[in-house]
Amino acid sequence: MRNNIYFGLGTLLILLLAYQQADAEYRAYELEVFDRVEQRREIVTTTFSPSDYILIHGGAQRIGVIIRASWMCWGDTSKFKKVCPPPPPISPRFQVGDQVQIILKKHITDQWIGKVENIFYRPDLRSNVYGVRFPEKKNLYTRYYEANLQSAP
Repeated sequence: MRNNIYFGLGTLLILLLAYQQADAEYRAYELEVFDRVEQRREIVTTTFSPSDYILIHGGAQRIGVIIRASWMCWGDTSKFKKVCPPPPPISPRFQVGDQVQIILKKHITDQWIGKVENIFYRPDLRSNVYGVRFPEKKNLYTRYYEANLQSAP
């Protein structure tokens, strides 16, 4: 009986010493949303995945969505807390507004010239990621690693 009490107290003590408050983890998205009915475009930061965002905001007949950026956040968004901001870039080679040329052999966008629209750091990739828009290619937007870009001639 006495051993069971010591065992129980020892277990409780270990649990109390090992206890740490856990933070939830969630993915945040920067989405470019196109409303086909109202013919407008907006940039939205949300915790909804693109497919959930479409379902909640009118369906695929009404809106289209592209992912401009995604990153991980810690904490929660209950009680209307704001989504955490994207991680800032680390020593970026290019800035928002710079003209860049894609250097990605055997890729359809190789040698295309576009304009940097956003930059964020992805710790899981250990790289800055650049969102590039191609106005001459029907305003196509896509993301590239820093190594796949050079200053436009």
